[in-house]
Amino acid sequence: MQAKSRYIILFYDHSEKVHTMKQLLQHLPVPVETDYVENFQQLEEMLDSRVPDLIIVYVNNPEVGYVDHLKTLRVNNEIDEIPVYVFTELPEKQTLINLMN
Repeated sequence: MQAKSRYIILFYDHSEKVHTMKQLLQHLPVPVETDYVENFQQLEEMLDSRVPDLIIVYVNNPEVGYVDHLKTLRVNNEIDEIPVYVFTELPEKQTLINLMN
């Protein structure tokens, strides 16, 4: 039986470091479809068109207010059921696999 494909939005703030994360997501044993956004406006547009299974926030400086903005986004767009994971460093492949289950 083939695993169900997962749809992920990857939000990132440092394009010079995101290539490795993109590669990691592409090589997971679980089928993954991913969209990439660099700002909250793009994220809102993606959420308007399709609801993801999860959102991964890969940020260089988490103290810039990403968490507060995501909280506001959750309330305003009624997306409380979507898990959001924030990473400041590249996670282990197994960590991402565990998130998919």
